[in-house]
Amino acid sequence: MRLNVLARRTLLVAVGLLLLIEGCGYLPATPSASRAGAPVQRIVIPVFLNDTFEPALEGKLTRMVKQEFLTRPGYRIIQDPARAHLILEGKITAFSLTPLSFNQSFQVAEYRVSITTDVNVLQAQDRKLLWQQGGIQATAEFLVSPDPGVSRSAQDLAIDEAAKRIAEEIWTGVSRLTSSESLAKPERPPRAEGGVGASEDVPMDPLQGPPHKREGP
Repeated sequence: MRLNVLARRTLLVAVGLLLLIEGCGYLPATPSASRAGAPVQRIVIPVFLNDTFEPALEGKLTRMVKQEFLTRPGYRIIQDPARAHLILEGKITAFSLTPLSFNQSFQVAEYRVSITTDVNVLQAQDRKLLWQQGGIQATAEFLVSPDPGVSRSAQDLAIDEAAKRIAEEIWTGVSRLTSSESLAKPERPPRAEGGVGASEDVPMDPLQGPPHKREGP
């Protein structure tokens, strides 16, 4: 009897905790696309081209774009174009630092970072151009410090902020595209003998390599 009472009390406490957590807004993290039943678009995002003299800018912007798609529902970043629905290609066309204000010594006290990017979205199956946007621009400001190292760190943060805004604009355009376009499905590999096909999500054994088809008896 005491065990039954204890079990009931434990159950009531557990239910109460779940209700409390749900009421506070803390819910288990599950992919929104799975809850809505929407198909997941597999997308390849190569490193952006950089036509400016700002070093490593292409890596920073590409990282921000990938992060934007990773944190949004309905997309999965992969490396193999043969398994993808979309390919997103970008090129940084301009980068500038513009003085905004000066101190009493007539030295620059604040700069504005500006990044401009062109983007193409292709259908992976036949590289058909689905969406093109040129001149995507974003800006951010930073204060100059007497310490050059601190100023460079502030500039890098401003670059990240501008890159984040560009990534958000790119995601907005691609999301509108995928919600309105009927995208071609990537070709599946041929099914193996016996009716069992190899799953595309199963990683290949790096030691054995891909399986070899037997030739004849």
